[in-house]
Amino acid sequence: MLFKAYQTLTEYNQTGLQAPITYVATVVPLFIPLTLFVFFMIIALSTYFSRTRFTGRSNIFESAAVAGYATTILAFSMTLLPNLINTLTLVVCVVVSIVFTILLYFSKE
Repeated sequence: MLFKAYQTLTEYNQTGLQAPITYVATVVPLFIPLTLFVFFMIIALSTYFSRTRFTGRSNIFESAAVAGYATTILAFSMTLLPNLINTLTLVVCVVVSIVFTILLYFSKE
């Protein structure tokens, strides 16, 4: 008797762009959290270095707070596709945004 390790894309009953994204998220559970982390790091580092280049001064907490809110917006938009993002990942995104906002308010700059 043959056992399949995971469901193949041809057996996945969805059409359009939603099918491959949801399929990859189902097969590799860390795909969506890692995608959100990479998005967070790209936004945080790009805002930090662009502000350093334009003004000569920058604040890492400010850049991380902006990146946290951008990541939270992306995570909330991912909830529109069923079974794409779980609640724990969404809660972590919101908590990261709140933590970096609190750190921004209490920083000395």
